[in-house]
Amino acid sequence: MQPWVLAKSNMKRCKQVSNIVIQAMHLLAAMFEPFMPSFSAKVYEQMNVKRTATHEVLYEHLKDHPERLATLVPVGHEIGDPQPIFREISEDEMNKWKAQFGGENK
Repeated sequence: MQPWVLAKSNMKRCKQVSNIVIQAMHLLAAMFEPFMPSFSAKVYEQMNVKRTATHEVLYEHLKDHPERLATLVPVGHEIGDPQPIFREISEDEMNKWKAQFGGENK
């Protein structure tokens, strides 16, 4: 939806799209935390969201109350500075890992 473009022509829609993305990122961080804790920690930090014990039951709670998805991050909340979460993998690293973990070529 390119909110940076929408901001020039339709600010109301821009705010809607931005809200959906912010709420979705918060939910993804909570869902991925058991599997990718460092990813979730970086998302919480960049979103300026303090992780609490309620994040552990967030998904189950939303299953019964999907309308609350739009309010995970409150209106007016200030997001932190964006930074890359994953680093770029060089071609050399990729080739090394393919050789190391790629299995046998038949």
